[in-house]
Amino acid sequence: MRNNPLVVLIYRAVVLAIALFSSVIPFFIYNINGVTGGNITPFIYFTNWSVWLVLVAAVIGFIYALRNKLGKSEGVPSWVEAVRLAAFIMILATFIISAFVLPAKIWMKEYWTLASTFKHFLLPVVFIFDAIVLSRKQTVKWTFPLFAVIPPLIYWIIIIARFMIKRGGNPLPQAIWADYYPYGFTNIDNGHSLGGLIGLLGGILVGLLIVGYAYYIWNHFENGKLTLKKGESK
Repeated sequence: MRNNPLVVLIYRAVVLAIALFSSVIPFFIYNINGVTGGNITPFIYFTNWSVWLVLVAAVIGFIYALRNKLGKSEGVPSWVEAVRLAAFIMILATFIISAFVLPAKIWMKEYWTLASTFKHFLLPVVFIFDAIVLSRKQTVKWTFPLFAVIPPLIYWIIIIARFMIKRGGNPLPQAIWADYYPYGFTNIDNGHSLGGLIGLLGGILVGLLIVGYAYYIWNHFENGKLTLKKGESK
C-alpha cells in the first residue's frame, strides 16, 4: 500500500478531513452556553493538543502525498518525518489513555459524543494506521524521538505554569478547579502534590521516549532485517 501513490493520497485526504473536523469541533462545543458550565478553554486539554499536532502533520502529509502522485516530489524532508513522529506519539498517548487507562468511561453513554468519538478514537486509529502501514521505511532518525517529546513537554510546562501563577501561593477555589486543572491528577489542591505530579509526568515522558524508539526500530525493520543506519533521512 505504501508504494501506491494514489492509495496513499486518498487515505491521507481522509485523515486530513477527520483531523480538520476533530480540530475545529472543540471550539464550537466549548462556546455553547451550559456545556462547560464555566470558563474552561479547549487549550488546557492534552487531547486537543495532540489533535492539533496531528492536523499539522496531516496537512504536511497530504501535500507531500499529492506531490508524490504528481511526480514532483524528490522525497520527504527529514523535518516532515520528525513532525509526523511527534504527532504519532501524542495521538497514540491520547488513544491509550482513553481506551485502557479510563476504560470505565467507554461504557458510559455520555462519553460517546461526536467530539469524543472523533478525537479519542477515530482520528487516533486512522493516523496510527497511516504511521505504521503507509509511512515509508528507513526515514526516521534516532534523534526524532527526542524531538517528539518536546510538544508534550511544552504542554505540561504551560499547564503547570498557568495554575501556579493563578494560585500565587494559595489554593485555588474549588469553583474554578476545572478551569485550571484539566485532569484529576493535576489538581494539587485536592490531595495531590506538585512534586508527585512532576514525577508522574517525568515517567510519562520516559514512556513516550520508549514508544518513539520502538517506532524508530520498527521503521528500520524491513524484509526481516533491521538496519538502523541505512537509508535514514538526510
